[in-house]
Amino acid sequence: MFHKKYFRAWFTALSGLSINVSAIWFGGAFIGSRIFPPESPKDFNVLILDAGFGILFLLIAVILEKQKEKYE
Repeated sequence: MFHKKYFRAWFTALSGLSINVSAIWFGGAFIGSRIFPPESPKDFNVLILDAGFGILFLLIAVILEKQKEKYE
């Protein structure tokens, strides 16, 4: 179906995309909390969710990079 080089390209592209999405979530968590300081428990929940999604997408990027190594 696909040649190995295509798998490497897809894993590289998705890993890069995942790292960028992770940076967006961390930016929302840390920069957003500086501009609009959290004042209620709901604000802290949003901060925790933003950081959690940042970590999640960072882990996805690591997993994709490990999968890419199988096709080299």
